[in-house]
Amino acid sequence: MFLLDLRWLLFGFLLVLVSTVSLTVWLTRRKRRAAALDMEGTLAVLERAPFGWLVLGVPYTYRYANAYARRLLELTASSGALPDEDWAHLLEDDRAVSRRDVATMGRYRRISLPSEHIVRWWITNHGQLAVVFLLDVTVQQRAEEAARYLLSSLSHELRTPIATILTHLEILLLSDVSEEIKQQSLGLLKAEIKRMARLVNLMLELGRLETSAEIEHRPVDLLPLVEQAIAYTAPQAEEREIALSLQAATPLPPVAGAADRLLQVLLNLLDNAVKYSRPGDRVIVSLRRVEQGVECTVRDTGPGIPAEHLPHITRRFYRAAPQAVEGSGLGLALVNEILCRHESRLEIESRTEGDETGTCARFVLPVLPEEEMHK
Repeated sequence: MFLLDLRWLLFGFLLVLVSTVSLTVWLTRRKRRAAALDMEGTLAVLERAPFGWLVLGVPYTYRYANAYARRLLELTASSGALPDEDWAHLLEDDRAVSRRDVATMGRYRRISLPSEHIVRWWITNHGQLAVVFLLDVTVQQRAEEAARYLLSSLSHELRTPIATILTHLEILLLSDVSEEIKQQSLGLLKAEIKRMARLVNLMLELGRLETSAEIEHRPVDLLPLVEQAIAYTAPQAEEREIALSLQAATPLPPVAGAADRLLQVLLNLLDNAVKYSRPGDRVIVSLRRVEQGVECTVRDTGPGIPAEHLPHITRRFYRAAPQAVEGSGLGLALVNEILCRHESRLEIESRTEGDETGTCARFVLPVLPEEEMHK
């Protein structure tokens, strides 16, 4: 009887042991499966992350690169060898420094890639591997450079009017100055202050364009926009005895753009055409459909622009006109920047000799895609 009970006891013990081992194996497999699923989920998230993620293996190889990193570094696969580029050598140098000096908690660097993108990375070591986080800072870098250039240019250009204002303020404070000179000084003060205000406004407008995101393109009917610009400019043209006219080959399809910005382009071009023309000259605005989109030209019969100035007239503060003609040298720079944001460019032709002198400013705006028109 005791022997029988001992056998049942041994059988029960073995059964418990086998059950325990089986349960342990099952739980271990389940944990591994859950960990694998969790890793797959993590990789899926990192694959679509809005930053680059790169795992380096042996020197000049990578075990994994997410979509952002592949696009930024121009890698053709999610794993493989690093290209023989300067940035790859710098990456290996940073990995070595990071591994050698653990206390630094990784290594930062900002570099320019062959694609002209500016990238910032942080690299840190994890065992024998190295993890790199990448971020495209091209837009941020260019915005910072534009802002610095804006402040530098503005401070330089404001020196002359400020010096003029200070000089004439000193004249007005003199006790023995005549009334005629006082009136001349007041007139010059008013002109310089207006010039400064116009200069600051144009520079700020240009700075906003250069440091802002892309312009949102919407359907724009160019014909009423041109009519509006002509209506604004008509009093100035009438005062200078210059004829304004419009020629349009209708119907015209909508273009893709920002109406307020395109109005700025038209107003600047018309202002230049009227300002630099002579009494009796004509300014003609033309619209027509071309293969690339809708072409707009602003043509005048004025004295024209000498050929040596044409390559430079869209540069900031560059002026081909005599100093006697009021202007800031920023109007065409602003026009050029707006047209670049509309996937277009300003083309200028001019004649200063012969029977037919004058200047023609031309640009083509892309037509809005058919599917966008019906949204």
